Amino acid sequence: MKKFISIVAMVIMCLPLAFAGNEVKTNYRNALILAYSPTNSVFEDDNIKLEIYNEKLYATNKTTRTIFIDLSQCFLLHNGSSYPMFEKHQDDSHASKKKVSTNIDEFLSIAPSTGAKQNETFICNLASGIYGKYTTAESPSGTFSEYEERMLSLVNELLTESLEADPKGKEYRGTATRHLTEDESISNIGASIAYAFNKRSEEWTPVTISTWVCDVYFAPYYVEMPDDIKKKDKRGFGVKKTEASKLHVKADTPFEFEQDKSPIIVFDWTGDFKKGEFTLNYTWVTKQKGANFGKILGATFLTMATGGFGALLLTDNEKTFYKKEIVFDGENSNWGKMKYFDNKDLSKFNNKR
Repeated sequence: MKKFISIVAMVIMCLPLAFAGNEVKTNYRNALILAYSPTNSVFEDDNIKLEIYNEKLYATNKTTRTIFIDLSQCFLLHNGSSYPMFEKHQDDSHASKKKVSTNIDEFLSIAPSTGAKQNETFICNLASGIYGKYTTAESPSGTFSEYEERMLSLVNELLTESLEADPKGKEYRGTATRHLTEDESISNIGASIAYAFNKRSEEWTPVTISTWVCDVYFAPYYVEMPDDIKKKDKRGFGVKKTEASKLHVKADTPFEFEQDKSPIIVFDWTGDFKKGEFTLNYTWVTKQKGANFGKILGATFLTMATGGFGALLLTDNEKTFYKKEIVFDGENSNWGKMKYFDNKDLSKFNNKR
């Protein structure tokens, strides 16, 4: 009998520990996620392959001859507007008003294929320009385009659905998604280029590629930071690689995709539903490096000598930028007790599973 009582007592003592170990707590933030149509992100003919991923345009030469791209014939396509790709004074709102085209007489060369793995050549950034602060009366560009109006209307719907997952209706804990056609899309990006095998050619081949946001997600996400390589681990020889940070999204993936050529863009979303305002920032994962005694001492003397510029030694230049991987955990995944994390330093709400 005493033995039985002892066993029962041990089981009772172990139960809290067992349940404590299984209790999941997740610090989360909200993300607005844009997925560009993967079937429209690639153009290919017999000579050249164009790809759009991470909101950037890349080109690959499929021939054994050098391909030249005439920059004076390159144009950006964005939400129904087109303007010179390499003219800094042109953009969505000014291209049609100024009636000026670029006068750049330069060419971009694409290296010929050598039979081995051919690296893509970066052409330009196609970022959709939706970064920044929005209110019900103003966008980052100052006025609302047709695409921005659709985005704000869509965000309003997604937020309402997300709040329904919180019994108190105060936090955005739910996942809300929309699949869009090209006519319904909130962002359309692309480019038009002209290429030839000779700079003096009179016959240039025009090529156009464009893609649009086909899926929009408003969902909780958290960051899983990799373990840093310690000094003792760096000893000896061989490659020591730091793993990528992982953005875990509480949603089902819209489609299969390559991490290195991702058509999916994650924006860190912060906002106030009652005030009707929110801010979108591209989700960079960085970690501030610690300042050692030598750096602090050096910065102190340099600050005295330069009138304050030495303090720059201890600012953003001392950050580590981490590669990102997007992981869709599933809309019905068990994240346990969720608590919103309001610190802007994304590396500090690291969740280990």
